[in-house]
Amino acid sequence: MSDRKLERDDGGPISKGLKEAISERGLTAYAAAKQAGVSVDAVQRFLNEERGLNLTTADKLADALGLTLCPDEQPPVGT
Repeated sequence: MSDRKLERDDGGPISKGLKEAISERGLTAYAAAKQAGVSVDAVQRFLNEERGLNLTTADKLADALGLTLCPDEQPPVGT
C-alpha cells in the first residue's frame, strides 16, 4: 500500500478524499469494494452521492487504499 499523502486543494472532508483516491487509482466501485472487503452497493451509492458511508466501511476503504488521516497543522504544545 502507498504511504503517499493525498494532496487536496481545499482541505475537504474525509469522504471527498476517499472519492478522489478511488478516482485517481482508476478503480470502479466494484474494484474498490472488493479490495476493501465491503459492500459493492454501499460504495456505488457513496460514489454516486446517494448516501454516506458508516465509519467501519470508510475505515476499510481507507486502509485498502493506503490512506491515513493526517492533520495539516500540529496543535500548539500544551493544548
